[in-house]
Amino acid sequence: MPVYRKYRLGDKGVIFDSPNETIRVYRSVYLALAVGMPLAGCADQVGEYLPVSAIAQGRFVTDQAALAEWRGEEVRLWGFVDQGNLYGDADAKRVLGEWWSGDGPDPDHWRFDLKAQADDPVGRSLPVLVPNNAGREDLLERFVADARARRATKIFLTGRLFTYLAPTQILDRTGLYLELRASDDIRLDPPNAN
Repeated sequence: MPVYRKYRLGDKGVIFDSPNETIRVYRSVYLALAVGMPLAGCADQVGEYLPVSAIAQGRFVTDQAALAEWRGEEVRLWGFVDQGNLYGDADAKRVLGEWWSGDGPDPDHWRFDLKAQADDPVGRSLPVLVPNNAGREDLLERFVADARARRATKIFLTGRLFTYLAPTQILDRTGLYLELRASDDIRLDPPNAN
């Protein structure tokens, strides 16, 4: 049987006495923080490319308002390749060697994860799905060369943003992934800011 406690919040003296109400308060505080935090990263825009940190923290949405506008639409983002999360077929495995993390989402696509900051830990990133086409091997070789040199690969992407429900113990979160049309949608050099 759960223990019920009474709490008083704010000047209005709101009282609740149920464990479920505690969860609602945590969700409200989380949402307030999540909406306000992305504003700090907006100054990092490079040309038309927004930093991943403007809309996501790890693989989760931080800006629900922007997400409503961008879901399924083409977006331009920049970030860093998470070299601990590179996936693909047997040909990708041949190029990636020790950095190969497993099979891609299907035989026609390869995948890597995109981090907001170069020093973010492995796994704090969102998935990027790319069709197997010309240019893939050159990109994979660049990712591996940078991984061997212990430096992050900064990239600029154009793709469509999609979401999925990601429940956690306390609250439901919205996960993100990016789908690209081709390997050509990945740029290694910064675009000219006009």
